[in-house]
Amino acid sequence: MANNAVGRPLFSLLDSKLRAAFNPVNLTIVNESRMHAGHSGNPSGDPDAETHFRVEMISEAFEKKPLVQRHRQVYDLLKEELEPGKIHALALKLKTPSEAEKEASKRTL
Repeated sequence: MANNAVGRPLFSLLDSKLRAAFNPVNLTIVNESRMHAGHSGNPSGDPDAETHFRVEMISEAFEKKPLVQRHRQVYDLLKEELEPGKIHALALKLKTPSEAEKEASKRTL
């Protein structure tokens, strides 16, 4: 869990639900709400809001599943958190371990 989880109940809930459901090899959750202060979803401009998140997750649970199905799995898991007035935006980058390995090897070439 990242250090920005302290005092962030929604962040902590995302972390625990995603870990329990997908047993990820790697999970990164970034609260990007401060970048959207004053915009739709965070109109109050509260830089500490929990309205916009980016999730990068590597899990064997995604093997042989198309990207759309992976996204649906996450959205289904987090449907309560995605209700109006809670999470406004959720960016997802979901990979299998082999996909992440291939991507990493391309960067080293």
